[in-house]
Amino acid sequence: MIKVDVQGELPPSITESQIHELAQVILVNEAPQADYEISLRCTDSPEMRRINRQYRGVDSTTDVLSFVGDSLSLGERELRICDIIIDTNQVFLQKGQNTYKEEFWQVLIHSLLHLAGYDHTRTWDRKKMEDAEDNYRMQIPKGLA
Repeated sequence: MIKVDVQGELPPSITESQIHELAQVILVNEAPQADYEISLRCTDSPEMRRINRQYRGVDSTTDVLSFVGDSLSLGERELRICDIIIDTNQVFLQKGQNTYKEEFWQVLIHSLLHLAGYDHTRTWDRKKMEDAEDNYRMQIPKGLA
């Protein structure tokens, strides 16, 4: 079971059901032993800067933060309570040649992979995560990108 509760304003033409569909694809494939309850919050740069400073000690904005909170054992399964915070201003600013929607999907894929256990602090881990991101970006249905 994967539940995503969206707060804040999503980019135009992106729906909660599309976000849930993407989360389902990634998390069922990458962490089939776990269920997820995810709070996805879309916010602005001043709020992201405050959150980044409060929880990471970094006094700047960033495109996305992913937090795995409590994990509860449910017999053979695990329930992970998670938060994803996306700075939609930053996503727009960093999009480069991508559309706003494409960049949003890329940031969301990145954050979902973090929830599944991926990291990018070491070179090998970064390569593994980038390969997974590329794989899931290719799987986004044409209507979503």
